[in-house]
Amino acid sequence: MENKTGKYFKYAFGEIILVVIGILIAIQLNEWRNDKANANQKQKVLLALKSEFEANLTQLDTVYYYQTKTLSALKKTMILIDSINYITDDEVFIETFLDKRYEWSYNPTNGALRSAISSGDIHLIDSERLIELLFSWEDLVKDSFEESERQIKYASDSYSLINRYIQLKEVYKSVIYDDKGSKHPSDFVGLFNDPLFEDYTLRMSFNTNSYKKELEEIRISNVKIIQSLDQELNK
Repeated sequence: MENKTGKYFKYAFGEIILVVIGILIAIQLNEWRNDKANANQKQKVLLALKSEFEANLTQLDTVYYYQTKTLSALKKTMILIDSINYITDDEVFIETFLDKRYEWSYNPTNGALRSAISSGDIHLIDSERLIELLFSWEDLVKDSFEESERQIKYASDSYSLINRYIQLKEVYKSVIYDDKGSKHPSDFVGLFNDPLFEDYTLRMSFNTNSYKKELEEIRISNVKIIQSLDQELNK
């Protein structure tokens, strides 16, 4: 009986060991599958984010270019205001108006970023610094909206003043269906002599310069994010 009992316990113990080993193997296989699935998902998230932020950088550079043109035109406008008594060629004024018409705003696409955050996939990323940059991205961009909205408001508020003196067909004659200009006279000298126009130009200059600085900060973050994404992808 003792021999049979001993054999039984050995057999039972062996069975338990086999079951435990089987469970451990199953757990290991499951973890391996999860790790592989997570690695694949991480790759998809990184590629989607990289594509999105590269597109955002292209848009940002375009907006920055036109903001630079706008600021240059505003500075030229101030020079014209200061030397209005010496200028008689309306084409000089028209050229300035055409360069000053850009009120471009930076509105990046954040679909991939929001999806990664809402799904929790963003935590598949190893770099804590990259995660920090991604979480702070939308707040950084939002901070620049105030400058952009103010710029648009200034431009909108200026229309009633400009319309007192200028026929738009005269300004845009080179970009519409004919180049005859308007049959109604425009008073460019009167506009550039108006103190309200000087104030408007100064406000727009300060605001545009401030917006450009905001865009420069955003660009630094955008480039850092792309570089960090490349590092994650190349691991």
